[in-house]
Amino acid sequence: MKKLFYTVLAVGIATTAFCQKTFILSHQDKKGFISASAGVSLPVGSFANCNATAPQACMAGQGLAFNAAIGYRIAGPVGLMIRGEQHRNTVNTGAMLDALYRNDSDIWTAKADNWSVMTVMAGPYVTMPMGRFSVDARLLAGRALAVLPNTSMSGNFGRTEMSVTTTGSQSMALALGGGISLRYRLGRALSVHLDADYSRSEFTFNNLTSTAISTNNRSESLSYSSDRTVSVVGVSAGLSILFSTKYHPF
Repeated sequence: MKKLFYTVLAVGIATTAFCQKTFILSHQDKKGFISASAGVSLPVGSFANCNATAPQACMAGQGLAFNAAIGYRIAGPVGLMIRGEQHRNTVNTGAMLDALYRNDSDIWTAKADNWSVMTVMAGPYVTMPMGRFSVDARLLAGRALAVLPNTSMSGNFGRTEMSVTTTGSQSMALALGGGISLRYRLGRALSVHLDADYSRSEFTFNNLTSTAISTNNRSESLSYSSDRTVSVVGVSAGLSILFSTKYHPF
């Protein structure tokens, strides 16, 4: 009976020690992270403007956002991070048709590729721990690559069939942004997070052309350029892998 008692006691002590160790390690401060997330892309400003006659109106709609980041704290709560993000936004084809003068009996349709904007930025961030929760705030700068979508419209003016197509283009520009993350730590090296980020870039798209084709005629514009401001808010959720323990109690 005594032997059984000591066995149970030893198991209990070992279990308690293991639980204490697990608890301590799950709360141990980590200096670095690698994260990935996905969510929605919300255009703002002229990027969301659906007035097709406005010079910088982009007529972008809600889309998808994907991002990945790596960060490392170098001095207390302050660290440096690199973040890549991809936005894919639809085009409001209804706005394209609204800008077209036509009679009520004329029937037109519009098609457009998606906007695509990819950014790679780096900069400082600050972490504010609150138990298992933490809040990260960041300011970033880098480069952005945007793809202006191809568009086309087709229909009729009375008995005359017509189509109008506009070529897209690519452009690179300076990207500025910032954001905030709310993290919840699940264990020793894993956390979930919710991100909200804003980025802005001013692009110049060159070598654009528009072509109009009717039953007996075809006309093509000279190459021209267009300035567009792309500003977007991304709201996403994902997972982070934590690494580099600050202290080593075990």
